[in-house]
Amino acid sequence: MNKDKLINILKKGALAIIPTDTTYGIVCDATNDEAVRKVFLAKKRAFNKPLIILASDIEMVKKYTKKINNLEKEVIAKFWPGALTILLPKNSLISDLVTSSSPLVGIRIPNDKKLQEIIKTLDAPIVATSANISGEEVITDVTHIDEELLKNVSYVCLGNKISSIPSTLIKINENKIEFLREGILAPKIKDEFKNNI
Repeated sequence: MNKDKLINILKKGALAIIPTDTTYGIVCDATNDEAVRKVFLAKKRAFNKPLIILASDIEMVKKYTKKINNLEKEVIAKFWPGALTILLPKNSLISDLVTSSSPLVGIRIPNDKKLQEIIKTLDAPIVATSANISGEEVITDVTHIDEELLKNVSYVCLGNKISSIPSTLIKINENKIEFLREGILAPKIKDEFKNNI
């Protein structure tokens, strides 16, 4: 992965396809509405289906969200970085376009040092969604990416085949954990926080 080239592309508001810790993802600067709009259009994704964002570290998460409660902090300490997406109250630095007008944003810290460094250098979270046309198979092999999708992308990072692991998606209401997508970590979270399920 050419880190400098990728960061320059993202800074210009263009799209890239890169391997993440869960799947091949189409990515852009999450704070650039024009770039975010391109992701929806490239994937033929409905604008009422929110996107998730990746942050480099907990400081970046705090910068783009309003408040993290005690249970959220405990879950984060145990399972980040990793394949866990948490819905947190966003602040005005993340636009309604990313969240489909929801006050919550799905956010996670990927378990991938290179990716963390890229996000940190960009100094902004990135949108990351599977590099497929909406509704089609998740992409784990770069050679399977749709030709039509590739036309909308400025950079593709070739990598090894990824064994796709959908992230677990949770929302925490007061002192209860709600699973919106079970994903890979659900059993461990349920075991660790059995009193909050």
